[in-house]
Amino acid sequence: MAKPAPSRLADNYKTYPTANAAAVAALRDISDKGHEFGGGILYNKEQNVYAATAPVGQGDDAHFQASVGVPQGWQLHSTFHTHPSGDRSTLFSENDINTAQQLKAPSYILARDDDKIRMFDPASSKFQIDDSSDRFSRSRISTGSVIKEQAPIPSALAATPQTTATPQTTASLTSTPAGASSAVPVTGSKATMKDFAARHRARTSKYRHRTVHIK
Repeated sequence: MAKPAPSRLADNYKTYPTANAAAVAALRDISDKGHEFGGGILYNKEQNVYAATAPVGQGDDAHFQASVGVPQGWQLHSTFHTHPSGDRSTLFSENDINTAQQLKAPSYILARDDDKIRMFDPASSKFQIDDSSDRFSRSRISTGSVIKEQAPIPSALAATPQTTATPQTTASLTSTPAGASSAVPVTGSKATMKDFAARHRARTSKYRHRTVHIK
């Protein structure tokens, strides 16, 4: 499997008062409608603000994988990704649901078919068994809930990215929270999370990695 593309806070990132606002801003800023793009929504408890990592893609209309950088002082709150037009693009897939449940992190999607943003909350959103799936696989799908959009207003509080000298963690995504010094893998539309601590933990001079997949 190819190494996940890195999705990190941009040098001049904006912060928002809510996760919904950060997700709307990030998803509406993705202009490519033919491929899946996504990243993570980070939360800074001390500043009480949210920020979205720069969305990344892999030139694929059905698969997505990324490694989400989580700077020290932040935590992964939720994930976001786009669903290009196609069969069931307005639904959260089995892998989207798995990722959200395993990470205990909400998932946002922008469905190009109806241009609406939806959210699946693993703590409260309902799902159903996909009648068209193999009865042995028990594949699940969910409509999630359409979020009420308003123009995302950046928080007045500006944040500054961590410097090279400050350790950061990295969460990997497939359509994925971890502590500032841990590594966690996740799955989105088409991946599962198995033995992630053993297989997906990696280090560089600046990052520790955890993997989250979005699809």
